[in-house]
Amino acid sequence: QNLEHFTAMRVLLAAVFLLLLVGSSLALDWGRSCGSNEVYKRCVGSSCAEHKCHGRERLVCTNDCVNGCFCAPGFYRKRDGRCVRKSRC
Repeated sequence: QNLEHFTAMRVLLAAVFLLLLVGSSLALDWGRSCGSNEVYKRCVGSSCAEHKCHGRERLVCTNDCVNGCFCAPGFYRKRDGRCVRKSRC
């Protein structure tokens, strides 16, 4: 019976930990708003998350994991920080 109690406690603790982990992740993203022509992305490589007006056309992706606002598909980041169509670069 002690073994059953111990196993049940381990399962309960694992469930609580998982709920806390998911809850903290949701709390970080809650209320997140991005600028015009931007989208919020989670865990993307910082070097290939978006196109830049002043960068190479072909992106080389890194293995890092960043969250944040990036230019939406079809838009390019200008040096002033705005996301614009390629023709406006």
